[in-house]
Amino acid sequence: MILGIDPWVRKLWYALIQSDLKIVDSGILLSEIKSPTRMDQFERMREIEEYFTKLCKKYTIQTMCMEKLFFTKFNQNNAEFVYGIRAILITLCLKNKIKVKEYTPIELKKFITGNGKAEKKLVQNCIMKIYRLKEFPEFNDAADALALAYIASKTN
Repeated sequence: MILGIDPWVRKLWYALIQSDLKIVDSGILLSEIKSPTRMDQFERMREIEEYFTKLCKKYTIQTMCMEKLFFTKFNQNNAEFVYGIRAILITLCLKNKIKVKEYTPIELKKFITGNGKAEKKLVQNCIMKIYRLKEFPEFNDAADALALAYIASKTN
């Protein structure tokens, strides 16, 4: 199975698929805290580690694919915690002998749509076709998690 993850502090989207593109599990881990303290963020990291530890025990995951991060001066405050979340997930993968892949947002868009500067709506439309979904993914980043899982299933 292949796990696609789009990691952020308040919202983390994931999609677990089989090689035949059957979606096994997908969702969002959402923090309801709008202005988290450092301790809230540390607790969030623990919750994410706990959730994915259970997921790794429940399913045999061969590959995990995450979006590489790009931070602007406007979102530097979150960078520390997102990198912490990524470290937790990568360490968990290494412990469980899960291959780790990473793609930038531009690489993701180019692979899915053929255009590295594609709009989110086009990515969503392509993901709907790839997975034969009847409904639009609720959040843009849910489509990204599905896209990451798809890319990982098609690349070495």
